[in-house]
Amino acid sequence: MESGSKLYYDTNEVAEMVGCEASALRFWEKKFPQLNPKRDGRNRRRYTERDIEIIRKIMHQKDKQGRTIKGAREQLRRKEESQLLIQRLMRVRKFLVEIQEKL
Repeated sequence: MESGSKLYYDTNEVAEMVGCEASALRFWEKKFPQLNPKRDGRNRRRYTERDIEIIRKIMHQKDKQGRTIKGAREQLRRKEESQLLIQRLMRVRKFLVEIQEKL
């Protein structure tokens, strides 16, 4: 199955893509607030590319780095916070550069 060819993927497709059980995806959805697939009209989970990337990060934390669910959740939270901080700092830098150019 080729990633990137569709906007939304169902649970079984994602499980096959990442190499885990569908039940693990449903479990991780409860444990990781970052993983929040949309639901369709029939209440089926629909995963986006962003959701799949989060799942891959969870699997990497768990399998490759040996973290617990709690440790993986904390690591993902810290990474998100640091990315937000970097974005804010870049906006501040852009603003300061604009002010400097006007002086």
